Amino acid sequence: MRLEIVTPEGEYFNDEVEVVELPGTDGKIGALNDHAPLVTMIKEEWDDDLRYTINKETTELALGPGFVEICPKKVSVLTDWVYSENDDIDVDAAQEALKRAKEALENVTEEDIEVAKDLEQVIAKSMAQITVKTRSKAK
Repeated sequence: MRLEIVTPEGEYFNDEVEVVELPGTDGKIGALNDHAPLVTMIKEEWDDDLRYTINKETTELALGPGFVEICPKKVSVLTDWVYSENDDIDVDAAQEALKRAKEALENVTEEDIEVAKDLEQVIAKSMAQITVKTRSKAK
């Protein structure tokens, strides 16, 4: 089956895969060839990865919020952001962004709901970047 991943910057990935596993809003979703059609949202808060397998080798990607369409021969992912261990990520900058966002979030009032949501996205994105890079070094 074909897996395509698209972000606002453009196409991130497009290739044939054997299996896809991703974090949906109602739990993990696994897709094989000839899966029943399904459209769902990707979890808003990042705490799990999209995994795909090609030639029995599994790749993990940190995935931001978005949508997934599963068809019998194709999985399409539209997401705000995606990171892999091969991406050029500055871990120090991500740690600094995480620290600043957490500090700013402590001072957000109830009237600033949109600001809080934006800060939570910065936190999720920074944590994903840090995890992806430190996980690759630990292997």
